[in-house]
Amino acid sequence: MDDAHLAALLRLSKTHAAITRKLEAGLGGHHGLAFAELRLLRALADAPDARRRPTDLAGDLELTASGVTRAVLPLEKRGIVRRERDPGDARSSRIVLTPAGHALVADASKTAAESAARLMRRLSLGQTRQLERLLGEIE
Repeated sequence: MDDAHLAALLRLSKTHAAITRKLEAGLGGHHGLAFAELRLLRALADAPDARRRPTDLAGDLELTASGVTRAVLPLEKRGIVRRERDPGDARSSRIVLTPAGHALVADASKTAAESAARLMRRLSLGQTRQLERLLGEIE
């Protein structure tokens, strides 16, 4: 039996952990954010009107709905996001990026992009795009 698939996924997992650790060093030091929080904020920033239902965010971020709730609480306390009632469903809420959140996600994304460029410096732009495409094939 060939273990190439398992070896590749183990390497991917190790690389993910190293990348996350390095990105969080810059994000935490400059912006007080974890990488997972930046992912959540970018998902909000990319949404129409910067609003999303927690269940939609959960699907986008590969989290549970309760995981999104736990991730939102500290951001809500900092005034980066807020909750509002969903006008289409009174039983549901939406998470909204505040003006402070918009500014933070823009600044933190610049910091993360600079860190990403340093991490990926050995790859050409073509290789980077190929890597992104290949990763999209894994599911």
